[in-house]
Amino acid sequence: MKTVLLPTDFSTNSKNAVNWALNFYQSEQVKFILIHSYFSPQSGSSAVVSINEILRKQAVEDLIKYKKELIDTFPNNKNEIVCKEVYGDVLHAIKFISEELDNVAVVIGAKGMSAMEEIFIGSNTSEIVKEADAPVFVIPENVVYKEVEKVALAIDFQDNLNANTLNPLKGLLVNKKAVLRVFYIEDEDANIAEEQQNKVIIDLESKLNQNIEVIKINEEDPLSGVQKFIHSHKIDCLVTINRKKSFFESLFHKSFSKQIALHTDTPLLVLHD
Repeated sequence: MKTVLLPTDFSTNSKNAVNWALNFYQSEQVKFILIHSYFSPQSGSSAVVSINEILRKQAVEDLIKYKKELIDTFPNNKNEIVCKEVYGDVLHAIKFISEELDNVAVVIGAKGMSAMEEIFIGSNTSEIVKEADAPVFVIPENVVYKEVEKVALAIDFQDNLNANTLNPLKGLLVNKKAVLRVFYIEDEDANIAEEQQNKVIIDLESKLNQNIEVIKINEEDPLSGVQKFIHSHKIDCLVTINRKKSFFESLFHKSFSKQIALHTDTPLLVLHD
């Protein structure tokens, strides 16, 4: 059975992502785990130990209350919802729980941030996108759930993609009967041989059981190019592959998936290779 981790701080943003997840998986058999992480300053004093226990109890109470709220909001949901409070940051919580499970996905909310905020504050969302081992759905704060009928996959024409990496995308296409659009952002400094392009396309067709036609985008601002592609093709979910040595890393000077997670207005699925 698939397990879907739903980190929440009970904000409107995170609750919107949870609602999206319950709608998205309503026709599949999954186990939802609501995760709330709590934290207090480290100290060996008995006072801080007491504070930690107070925070833990509050987390348990808040999760139980939220679970009831979800059951009332989604009365026809047949899937199991369980609660998990974890001491520490949310990324630690996700990694800790994921290690003990197979077939895991994560659904998190993304709140748009300015470039300055990204630099000085950072983002839990972007860290989860970059560091989590499981596939991660990123749901922008203003997105209202709609059926996923058109899916876009961003590729970089690197080969040796692991078949397991693509399985979540393959499952999405089958379960939702969705149409796949594959695109590549052209770069003047990265001339990829036609032989390499054909090799990657044939490999993708085999692993996804799809006929693939790659649409090439040439834009001065790559992020703007992605957004134009999404809107012009009416894409319901964008899929990117987070690789340790990615063409997108050099193209954007930092993680492509991380930037997209903070700036897209379309649900994003990040796969890890």
